[in-house]
Amino acid sequence: AFTSIARGNNSTAAGPSSGTDGMNIGLDLARAAARGELPSDELLNDAIRFVLPEALASSEPGDVSVPKEIRDAAQTLIEPAASALEGAGVLPLVDQAIDVLEQIPLLVEEVADGARDFNPPPSAVRAAARRAYRARRTLLLQYDSDPLDESEEIEELLREAETVMRMKRPMIAFDIQRRVLKGGHAAPVLAPPLDVADKLEDVLGADTAKERLLYAEADATVKELLQWLDEGQL
Repeated sequence: AFTSIARGNNSTAAGPSSGTDGMNIGLDLARAAARGELPSDELLNDAIRFVLPEALASSEPGDVSVPKEIRDAAQTLIEPAASALEGAGVLPLVDQAIDVLEQIPLLVEEVADGARDFNPPPSAVRAAARRAYRARRTLLLQYDSDPLDESEEIEELLREAETVMRMKRPMIAFDIQRRVLKGGHAAPVLAPPLDVADKLEDVLGADTAKERLLYAEADATVKELLQWLDEGQL
């Protein structure tokens, strides 16, 4: 699917809009809706130019402009529903989901540029993280005996991504947390099935069972994740 959309990106400036243009316009429309706002005149005109056939687009009489009176009246009708959804926590979640989806057009553009290898070198990953990372909350779990750990480098990259994002949207702030736990590279996956762990904890006691079955570190990982989710009310 990415490849077929990307082929549309080879359009000339005088030709039809590319597939990624359409994706970006759709995401911008979705973000306006998620914030309980009407799309700007500029965005509406971009959408019209994208969906109209080229022949009609070239003969359109001019840009569409929504009169202020109509825009204000529509906004008044929208605000109660938008406030209710925001109070219920729905709109912030949708807004964050759009932040993630905004990374898809960037991936499509890379495919259009000839990228086919999805095992990119570290330099490409770092560049992509600085340019496109948009998650508002991030938890990095670092293990003190992991020789492969790159948590500190990743945290630095995400801080740089936040700086890039704030240049575009100054009010946006990232919550990036890095926590250091005991364990090695495989700590999160060294755990028995839950039913086995529960039975052994009933017989041996929780601490003894975790020590003998070597899943104390995995258990600590789960607790950190649950605490982080609770803090974010997720």
